[in-house]
Amino acid sequence: MLSSRRLIILAIIIGLTISIAFTRAVQVQVFENPKYAAAANDQQIETRITLAPRGAIFDRAGNLLAVSNRAYIVRVDARTLTDTAAVAAALAPVIGKPAEEAQRRIEAILEDRKSLTPTLSTIVAYNLSPQATYQLTRTMRSLARGGLLVDETWARTYPYGPVAGPTLGFVSLQPVGYSGVEAYYDDRLSSTVGQRKERSRLDLLVITPTQSGADMVLTLDLNLQTYVEARLAQAIRDTGAKGGTIIVMETKTGAVLASASWPGYDPNRAIELAGTPDARLLRDPAVSDVYEPGSVLKVLTIAAALELGQVTTQTILTDTGRLVINNKRIYNSDRGRYGRVDIEDILTNSLNVPTAQIALDMGEEAFYERFKLFGFGHRTGIDLGNEAAGILRTPSDPEWSRTDLATNSYGQGLTATPYQVINAINVVANDGVLMQPYVVQQWREADGEVIRKQPVQIARVISAETARALRQVMMKATRRGTPKAFVKGYTVAGKTGTADWYLKGVKQETTIVTYVGFLPASDPHITILVKLDQPRSSRWAGPTTVPVFHDVAERACQILGIPPDVN
Repeated sequence: MLSSRRLIILAIIIGLTISIAFTRAVQVQVFENPKYAAAANDQQIETRITLAPRGAIFDRAGNLLAVSNRAYIVRVDARTLTDTAAVAAALAPVIGKPAEEAQRRIEAILEDRKSLTPTLSTIVAYNLSPQATYQLTRTMRSLARGGLLVDETWARTYPYGPVAGPTLGFVSLQPVGYSGVEAYYDDRLSSTVGQRKERSRLDLLVITPTQSGADMVLTLDLNLQTYVEARLAQAIRDTGAKGGTIIVMETKTGAVLASASWPGYDPNRAIELAGTPDARLLRDPAVSDVYEPGSVLKVLTIAAALELGQVTTQTILTDTGRLVINNKRIYNSDRGRYGRVDIEDILTNSLNVPTAQIALDMGEEAFYERFKLFGFGHRTGIDLGNEAAGILRTPSDPEWSRTDLATNSYGQGLTATPYQVINAINVVANDGVLMQPYVVQQWREADGEVIRKQPVQIARVISAETARALRQVMMKATRRGTPKAFVKGYTVAGKTGTADWYLKGVKQETTIVTYVGFLPASDPHITILVKLDQPRSSRWAGPTTVPVFHDVAERACQILGIPPDVN
């Protein structure tokens, strides 16, 4: 038996325990009740992020190029998924893949979730239509299986498939715009973020509204864009080139009327391509890839010399056929020696030696000051994502030498994007003014306000008189050197460019060829660039790019209604 002292101690312990429990109960139920009630309430409330549709994109005539439609994303719920085979069987017909492949994906996600730093996305299906999603959820209910989560989203759709794909860019699942217009204007195209708090679908607590993104109208003409892409594809087949770009620009404004690159991509398949070796295609070479333009830049060297009064359209120079600078020998492309020549002869025969001599006589300070004004060495400011700047070495660079001055004069030893090249040549077409190229002409905000972009003049590079005089010389040189560029009823001025290229420091047999021209030469309306990478049919720009220029120019004049200037 317990002694009376032990009984007293036991009674005290029991009493204290009861007192503590009672005190805690009072504390929780009375004093801390609001805190615990709120916690319990929070566990019953679900908060969802909501988005409105991303802004639509149209061409200049109102054709729909990009739109957002309601869709669904399906994720693996690692907490509730138990039967991977059953879930994979339900998922397979919806995503169009074998059940075994779907099961391997699901099991890989489950295994990845076990690690402290999982790396795999839990998404197993994306951009499902409402019908497909209904079929999936109905199947899952019939199987009485959990393991999948369904999120509502907006799927980006491009009705014309690959047409203008690189220019438009694409949208990820986040959703965030990548490349092109989608990237550059992501903030404007994106909807605002809303919120929805609910205990159930019938018990809404708070709704923070969301607004749709801004609709955008591009400068592109769908008819011209479609033709340009088809003509580029034909040129790739005809010449065996590995790639190419065609750009059509409105001369006086810098508006881009068409821009095609091959190989392009279908933005509807961009997310699918992102995880494959073909992800390298998800860019726009016209704005992101640089190259040595070659002799098209002779036009700019001569323009600078004319502007500075170093030469005139009547100046006679001596072509010796060879020039030695710092032990480097410079020759004309045909190794010829032409003797007494004027600037028309230089452009007609694309002579390197007298062009380099003009640059050397001009001096590095004047030459590079003018080439920077033409837009080399820095971005054009075009409203497309991922624009490259190119490289223009100057005397302030440790590796620069006077050899660079000579070779830069005819477009080698420097790099530029196709947009930089066409924009620089466009200065001559546009009476000496450098424009900022652009692809979006207006957008409509959620409140209905329409914002219209105005053409931007970046700088006057040469005088209007210099530009007009050079256009006349170019027109004559074009008639003599590349007559196939001429379009019936129109005068044309243009210049070819053929540049060597190097792979890991080794000069390759193939070349990169370019033709840039504008018409009507008397009062230019459009400027066109044609670039082909490593054509096999010829290493020269004349037979490869000039026929393409002619066809694009002819069709552009028809589509845009450009009046002829020759009877």
